[in-house]
Amino acid sequence: MARKSGIVLRVGGKDYDQWTSAEVTRDLKDFSGSFNFVLRDTKRSIQTFPYGSKGSVAKLRPGPAVDVLVNGTIVLKGNIEDVNVEIDDSRAEVTISGRDKTGDLIDCAALTDGPSEFKNVKLEEAIKRIAQPYGLTVRTEIDTGEPFVRYSLDLSETAFSASEKGARSRHALVLSDGIGGIVITRTGSKRAPADLILPGNVQSSSGRYSHQRRHSKTYVRGQGEKAGKSRAGSAALDTTAAPLSAEDRSQGDGSATTMERKGTVATGIALDDEITRHRPIVHMARTKADQTSAQDEADWRMRTARAESEELTYKVRGFDVGGNLWRVNEIAYVSDAFQDIERDMLVTRVSCRSDEQGNFTELGVMSPEAFDAKPVGKRRNNAKRKKKGASGPLDGAAKGL
Repeated sequence: MARKSGIVLRVGGKDYDQWTSAEVTRDLKDFSGSFNFVLRDTKRSIQTFPYGSKGSVAKLRPGPAVDVLVNGTIVLKGNIEDVNVEIDDSRAEVTISGRDKTGDLIDCAALTDGPSEFKNVKLEEAIKRIAQPYGLTVRTEIDTGEPFVRYSLDLSETAFSASEKGARSRHALVLSDGIGGIVITRTGSKRAPADLILPGNVQSSSGRYSHQRRHSKTYVRGQGEKAGKSRAGSAALDTTAAPLSAEDRSQGDGSATTMERKGTVATGIALDDEITRHRPIVHMARTKADQTSAQDEADWRMRTARAESEELTYKVRGFDVGGNLWRVNEIAYVSDAFQDIERDMLVTRVSCRSDEQGNFTELGVMSPEAFDAKPVGKRRNNAKRKKKGASGPLDGAAKGL
């Protein structure tokens, strides 16, 4: 089959590429990728109007499996979930949309039959067991740390929630790869295919900045087991032992209370030093938490809240640069004096769109320390901006080098 450029929807082995508009999106915050196509409904047009013309698009309903291709590369495997039809005196059109295969994890239960908890499992094994009934593969690109002593599943929680709560306590990022798999990773291991330069290859730039969901201190409180792994084990029963009398009991030195506290209380605290007024928040860990996992989750919550409060969006022409598609979770250098950005940023959203204006990509970017556990260091600081000559208009025709 010949390679087709642009955005193509494949249903039952047949390619459809004649659309009023087409869009496919991957977003780190949404887990599951999505697509949306608007087309002229030829079948209903013929049924309704005597002058209706035939077309190549069959009547589509929710349910069928689909592939979405961008410049010949499959970027999404999923299903049609919604079909909306509309007609007026000048048009008859249908809009179809859906998500990749991991969408079922967002909608559906983690637990119906089987065990309500897993014991002594690493994060990747727990997520494999949750995802297995949905036919999804799981791979990890990082060391996920110590096994969970107990990984509990709530009766009513979704499969995605059951997976994501464990990832939070290991400071890991759980992503859909868009084509039927789940990836456990951290951010920014690859470079984007090009820098984002304004004026330059950027057509438009917009930013949103907010302190509404940021907090001066983020607390995560949880509960561990077996005295925080400090207790030697369970006491053996002794059928010959008799209760001690009051005279035989020795006064404790406090070590038992200290040891037990390790097993019942774990607290993680993360400070956002950019929020100077008193704005604390407390979260409860949703898995059995020791001190390390509670601290990891507190840091993860603080960093993601900070990153989501500073999101930038850039629009560029086309879907790729030199044959390499724009993808999420890659690092791009951004030079944008208008937004006061001159540093590496993390690509968190890629939305490829094709309509009457042509083919273009919208890229959402955040500060690069958003989802990892590395020291922030100077990653939130701008580099020294290079001196430039007289600026011209924003790009209306530039193409990737």
